[in-house]
Amino acid sequence: MTAAPASPAAAAAGAAGANANAPWYPSLAAFEHYDSTRARIFSQATFGGGFDGKNTVGSQQSPAGQYPSGWNVTFLDADNMFLYGGGAGNEASSTGAWVAKVDAATLQPVWSRQLINTQQTGEWDYPGASAILEDGMLYVIYGYHLAKVDPQNGDVVATLTLPTGDAAPANTTYNGFSATAAGVIVAKPIFRQPGCTEQGGNALVQCPDSPPLPSSVLVTVDPKAMKVLHTVTMPGEVLGRVCIGRYQGKDYAYIFAQSGFIRYEISPAGAITLDPSWSTAPVLTSGQTIGWSLIPMGDWVVTQSNGLPASVPSTAYAVHQGDASKRFTMQPFANDPIPPVVKAAYRKQAPGGTQAVSFVISALSADAQSNMIYMFDALPGKIAALRVTPSGLEMVWKVSQATTEFLPVVGPPDHRVLVTTAIPGAEIPGANKHDEVVWRDAATGAELARSAKLPAITGGTMVQPAYAGNVFYPTADGTLYKLMPAPQSH
Repeated sequence: MTAAPASPAAAAAGAAGANANAPWYPSLAAFEHYDSTRARIFSQATFGGGFDGKNTVGSQQSPAGQYPSGWNVTFLDADNMFLYGGGAGNEASSTGAWVAKVDAATLQPVWSRQLINTQQTGEWDYPGASAILEDGMLYVIYGYHLAKVDPQNGDVVATLTLPTGDAAPANTTYNGFSATAAGVIVAKPIFRQPGCTEQGGNALVQCPDSPPLPSSVLVTVDPKAMKVLHTVTMPGEVLGRVCIGRYQGKDYAYIFAQSGFIRYEISPAGAITLDPSWSTAPVLTSGQTIGWSLIPMGDWVVTQSNGLPASVPSTAYAVHQGDASKRFTMQPFANDPIPPVVKAAYRKQAPGGTQAVSFVISALSADAQSNMIYMFDALPGKIAALRVTPSGLEMVWKVSQATTEFLPVVGPPDHRVLVTTAIPGAEIPGANKHDEVVWRDAATGAELARSAKLPAITGGTMVQPAYAGNVFYPTADGTLYKLMPAPQSH
């Protein structure tokens, strides 16, 4: 096994002392959503254009089909870029998880490693994630496996089989992972109904909703030894990916369960202990569906409902870390009409085959430094910015823009830029064939730049922040785009 190359970022981190984003490698994006809270604030990324809104967006692309259902990009530095994908089994070209080193200048593969072929195994193919820990190794989670990969040559150093609880391994997928500052990996799976053959995200909305699925398990892993440290069974199915936050000197895993919001303390040795002092009662009203991740944001934990189609508008929540009875809610899109073509497409998608009015396919983003929360709802086609005040959640701005992707934020605290996709025209969220990429002033919502129409991004991922003010855009059909915003020339 060869050591990972030293990078300017790593050298700077060593000279300055501790890594501010431990346990991830100190690059622009060593982890799927930058830090363990999954807040999606990419502090080293910038916007290549100007704030006057007079910008162009250049484009470069790989050959079509080269990177089937690309999902997330990670970096050691600007010259060492890695792309994970293959988890969108609902796409015909996806055959299971793979990871590749990509030349960021040419977009050609330096090496590529197929980790599993789910078309041969018949297992559920759903997006996991890749990340680079401080040891410089690439870790990839997919199905019920965790692989450690040498970034120099793509060799698989070790593969760990993960617990599947009471579910069959073929119906189990670990949808990402996070880690504590001490370097303990924390992950959990979701399950597909027995007998269902739907792949990718289709299994969540098209498989039968009965009988009840097994309870999810929460797992800690020692990445150095590649062994499971501890496993606990959680109360019911947990849909969202695990977020890790640190509060009053302790590391916690935050969970949105059907029974409400809970958290588990994660010890430096990987022991998992439910924190009985912090929980809520069930928060969903009839017709709402369970949400995605709980995101720690300073003294608060924030999230939203309706990770699956719902017949009631989405609710945003802010719950105090020190007292779970202190919480605020808001329904920012409750009065926004749904376009008729979208309403018709989702007329039977909510629980019980009822009309869906809300579908928040990806979790919100939270900027603790600016006290801003960014969320969307795909069916009314809106994006909103909220803030937490002493008296409750407050709307800062709202714009019309239909998206199904996470909302990354780039730039310094006083000049944040929100980057996401926009579904053009009358295309249906979740079935759209195209997207555009839009950059907005995160403080005001003002549009700064917009790309040309592109083939649809892999659904439920995000526009990937990159070096030099650029972004990467992985399409469902396997093309990787590099988008380069810049001021207009005069």
